[in-house]
Amino acid sequence: MDPRLLDVLDRVVPPDASVAAPCPDVAAALEPTGRPVLAGPLERLPAGGVDAVALLGDELSSPLGERTAEGVLAEAARVLRPGGLLVAAAHNAVYAAATGRRLDGRAWKAAELARALGQRGFQVELVCAPGAAATLTTAERRGRRWRAGARRAPQRQTHPELDRQPGLVDAAERTVAVGRLPGDPEDRSVAFFASLPRKVVAAAVVCRDATGRLLVVYDRFKRHWTIPGGVVDADEDPQAAAAREAWEEAGVRVEPGALLGVFAASWPDRLTLVYAAETTWDTVPAPVHDHEIAEAAWMTLDAALARLAPTIADQVRRCLQSPGGTWRQ
Repeated sequence: MDPRLLDVLDRVVPPDASVAAPCPDVAAALEPTGRPVLAGPLERLPAGGVDAVALLGDELSSPLGERTAEGVLAEAARVLRPGGLLVAAAHNAVYAAATGRRLDGRAWKAAELARALGQRGFQVELVCAPGAAATLTTAERRGRRWRAGARRAPQRQTHPELDRQPGLVDAAERTVAVGRLPGDPEDRSVAFFASLPRKVVAAAVVCRDATGRLLVVYDRFKRHWTIPGGVVDADEDPQAAAAREAWEEAGVRVEPGALLGVFAASWPDRLTLVYAAETTWDTVPAPVHDHEIAEAAWMTLDAALARLAPTIADQVRRCLQSPGGTWRQ
């Protein structure tokens, strides 16, 4: 049993709190502390009956039988009283990859472990890599002692204020996440939604006039020609965003129609929705937000495809050739 994991538990769980410990080694290590310990499988415990759950025996890295890590977390949430604490440790995927260690079970990045707790409704209060900071200082002291002719190295220990720093949470063999179970179901929902991935949504238009010309704009920041479009604002309908962007960037009032294409990108993590659009206004394009857009114009399709940025030209081609598709760029 790694004493550094127990050190984290001792720091966050009150000494008189009852602790459920499904791993026999963890339960045995907690017994001498005088804490009320409930050993054995979580399934045998009543709902809402314990103050804390200690998953420090690799339960999330090597679930037993058909149990998944998510199932173990669900059981922990079931047995905790409202306001109870979950202290969960798991093998760290970044550390394992960096050190070349082969693991039989599941490994987690620190962010993945925190997200898993959030998706079970826990409010994550701490994520740390016990011993990460001490490992760095020990290596430095060893170097100084070696140069001075000494062999003894200081004992490793945890430094919670340092082990939780963003640059260190993936720098130890195990990562520990501490989550509190809210008493209000609405607060659990808030924790769940806060754990979900954040994805940027953008909307753009492929707008052609009566002669088939395409509406294009020159983006000052990106320094290339593109089609009117931009990020969908909070609580804004994507079609409305597409129409707004066409007006702000090109000074043209458009009516968005069918969805021509959905484009997914990983950096930044975003979806771009491209709509067909028409305009009944015989308008000479002129950017309204001229601090963003230098020029707006109608171009023949061939001329536009030749001048658009390659990724944007590819979007337009796909939208016109196979409308309604979804692609990854």
